Amino acid sequence: MKKSMLLGLISSVLLIGGCGMKLDTNGSQGVEGEPNSIAFNDEFTKDFLESSDEVVKGHYLFKSQTEGYTVYFPKNASMDKAAYERAGDEFEAVGFVENDENENLSFYYNINYDDQPRANDIEFKLDMFDTYLDYTGDFEEYTKDSVTYYYSENVFDFEGKKSFQYFAYIKPEIENKGINFIGSVTCIDYEQPCKQDSNEVKDKVLNIMHSIDFKSR
Repeated sequence: MKKSMLLGLISSVLLIGGCGMKLDTNGSQGVEGEPNSIAFNDEFTKDFLESSDEVVKGHYLFKSQTEGYTVYFPKNASMDKAAYERAGDEFEAVGFVENDENENLSFYYNINYDDQPRANDIEFKLDMFDTYLDYTGDFEEYTKDSVTYYYSENVFDFEGKKSFQYFAYIKPEIENKGINFIGSVTCIDYEQPCKQDSNEVKDKVLNIMHSIDFKSR
């Protein structure tokens, strides 16, 4: 995909606010014993969830169809089917959105997984954020549980409508594996109060990022 087209797609997604999805927060069970949550009500999303059990409160375990990683998946999120792409077990692109209408917040996550030698090229993978987000700034490097993160933040401002972006290239010790992660937060309704820049919001995104667990095959 050309850079101009990709930037246009990402910008549109960030500012749409998840298409006004309604949330279910009661955790009730459906007629077949499955949770009455957005994630399990969406047939495409449901196929990626390991089970209906919450791995931590409010989250299921998402299992990549490459079997290369798992990540915590909010129960009131659904996958963006149009953004999904897979090339065998070597590459997978995932997008999912979660709307919190009570807080007037929309969260959009992108996870691009690589299982190829290019995953070891840190400079190349960081340059991808220029393509994804038009970002060419610095990254903070840190290690957590034997996984190295090259992390940064940015604010995308389109006609006064701000999207707060938290992103990283995530490199495990496992050779040839890595993930470009982006978590973006916008207001659903910019005419109403919205705390998309709060520490609580940032922590929510980073909890998803740090929940990524790489798997060896």
